[in-house]
Amino acid sequence: MNTSTWSLKEKIGQMFIIAFGGESMTTELERAIVEWNVGGVILFQRNLKDTRKVLGLNQSIQEVAKENGNPPLWIGIDQEGGGISYLWDGMVLSPGNMLIGATNSEKNAFDAAYIMGKQLRELGFNMNYAPDIDINNNPKNPVIGTRSFGEDPHKVSRFGQEMIKGYHKAGILAVGKHFPGHGDTELDSHLSIPKVDKTFDELDNFELLPFRENIEAGMEAIMTGHILFPKLDSEYPATLSSFFLTELLREKYQFNGLILTDSMEMHAISKFFGRETGSVKAVQAGADIILACGRDVAAQEKMVAAVEQAVQSGEIKEEKINEVVQRILTVKKKWIPNSEIPTIDVDTLREDSYFETMKSIAIEGITLYSDLLDLLPFPPSEKVKVISQRTYNDENYVGDRKAIVHQVFHSNQYDVFYLEESEPTDQEIRDLHYSIKEEQYVLLLINERRTLSSSWSNLFRTLFQKTKKIVVVSLWNPQILVELPKELGTYIMTYSNTNEVMKALKDLLEGTNAFKGKSPVELLSPSRINQRELL
Repeated sequence: MNTSTWSLKEKIGQMFIIAFGGESMTTELERAIVEWNVGGVILFQRNLKDTRKVLGLNQSIQEVAKENGNPPLWIGIDQEGGGISYLWDGMVLSPGNMLIGATNSEKNAFDAAYIMGKQLRELGFNMNYAPDIDINNNPKNPVIGTRSFGEDPHKVSRFGQEMIKGYHKAGILAVGKHFPGHGDTELDSHLSIPKVDKTFDELDNFELLPFRENIEAGMEAIMTGHILFPKLDSEYPATLSSFFLTELLREKYQFNGLILTDSMEMHAISKFFGRETGSVKAVQAGADIILACGRDVAAQEKMVAAVEQAVQSGEIKEEKINEVVQRILTVKKKWIPNSEIPTIDVDTLREDSYFETMKSIAIEGITLYSDLLDLLPFPPSEKVKVISQRTYNDENYVGDRKAIVHQVFHSNQYDVFYLEESEPTDQEIRDLHYSIKEEQYVLLLINERRTLSSSWSNLFRTLFQKTKKIVVVSLWNPQILVELPKELGTYIMTYSNTNEVMKALKDLLEGTNAFKGKSPVELLSPSRINQRELL
């Protein structure tokens, strides 16, 4: 494509992927495509409530670009699988990286990515901000957790390579993240600036290993992490650091693909540097694409204007912009050879084989950590009280993820009780105490990404007064075990709560299948030695 007639703003526009509000083309999005030649869009949950509308939106995005003689747009999504899946309904979802890691099967990583990639491609997406190839070596990490394949760098690397192959075969450009590694942090870069106090040799032998090996294996796009490594760059987090993006990625590792920033809306950048300054610094450091984000397109345009001004003032050379634009267009030519998105019947998107594969993976990965009283499988004659939150949300997914527990555990053997909020209330704890029979089986399902409130321990202890036959299942963070009473004897980890995971869980609880999963991370669990004496 001839870019010689493009204005400076149009060139810089290609370097931005933006977000917007709405489920269809908006005036401000159309103006961004037409007037400043924006390079791509990222769709969030607010854009993804109806699969048919998603297809129509993606078609209209590419049509507007084509009608105006602009390059096709990157249409991206955070669809890692498991808990981090912006398009929750209408797709067959991967059970998530940590569950896949628990299967110890690299083929499962490929299959999950390929199935998700095929569905995304049919809906008009061409880029997925996945896989996460961070190593979850810090069990207190508040943001990565089950998004990782585990704590072994070689395993993370191998599973990442297979997942990238799966996405690529499906026609989706995979973006490995979060370079140079977000696994050993105790702060969330959405809220603050995490710091990792390691030398280069320490990073190169551990956190960087999956990135280095995935580059060698053909990874074509990398997302940076907003993490500060004081021993290597005391001033800037990796996203804004020329050491990490230019000296390390480009020069030492010879990476020739696309370098994308993580969202500039995250507080690690927006609060401590500012979106506009952060955008300029990221381009100076060596980023190709700025993931702008935010609901307000006008605010994101200010970030484009800031880079434009930096070029005009000589802070950034226009030759650098030209080089980046050519790199972006070269990669686009490979991954978006035809911007036309065919119309499909979205009801045919989810093939029966997809459901079967994802459930099979879930059965292989769900992990039985302990069953000290041999409560499993559930005896068919026993009535089981099932306790669950009504919605499976965290701060990113409020109100949209309705539990399907009543649909899965629907037989007469089960009595489902839904908690109305994210944690049990005092009244609910009292009600459950009165409704539970002496030594009745209880299945307590807990969806928590980060840490548990004390109300969950209060609920467990209250139930324990009437029955020791309590099975606790973590539907997200396996590390919540450390916050549960030491009397807990049966603990299961599913690592996510997708529909196929919940169905697989039921089969395992009833003995239809045997538990096979092995936790890919060490748990911060209280001592269980001689625990039978407590029971």
